[in-house]
Amino acid sequence: MDELFKAKNGSHEPTHLVHVASDILATSRECFDYLGNDIVDLHIIPFTKNSKLKRNHASGKLRPYFPFHIEQLNKPKVLFHELHQTSPALYSDLISFTESIYNKATIPNSLFEYELFLEVKDMVNEKKHNKLIAIVSESDQEYLVENKGFKMIIPRKRQTGYKYFTVAPGSQVSCVAEYRFEYNNREVGEFCLFAHKATELIIQKFYIDHFQ
Repeated sequence: MDELFKAKNGSHEPTHLVHVASDILATSRECFDYLGNDIVDLHIIPFTKNSKLKRNHASGKLRPYFPFHIEQLNKPKVLFHELHQTSPALYSDLISFTESIYNKATIPNSLFEYELFLEVKDMVNEKKHNKLIAIVSESDQEYLVENKGFKMIIPRKRQTGYKYFTVAPGSQVSCVAEYRFEYNNREVGEFCLFAHKATELIIQKFYIDHFQ
């Protein structure tokens, strides 16, 4: 968020925000792929009867990208279908995860929607080809409130809940640009918050439930 505030108040060029946002999204995707690797190493390979799968794993030929789509789980010849035999409880939770994405469900104890993980995944895949994730700005769409030790962004668009607001003495209020990802038209701060916190919620639950 610091880089977002700096882009808004003009102390940093928006290009810095592009790099930081790209790193946040890439880290989210990498966390899921690390989980995919751990699932293969600890829940599939030690228990599978598939000798070809074991050989491919030993030679480094396996590419265990984390499954975001149910087709990556329920087709008999796909890698993670092995969990149906080797770790049924984990297999069931992965099926539930992909169904929650498809059904646009909300992650428990949060306001985040599962389906946004697909946007993170697709944006990171596109970044591999285009190097940077494009961000567009629209001027004077938010209020930036700043004082010592405190910063806050208040949107102006689509606001129906207030006619005015007050701030603490000594605060500086300015109209600033809103930054959105060109790929999905989502506000940068909100989407990066999702990529960080929602990823943490899901990854932690998988590890707590299946790796302890």
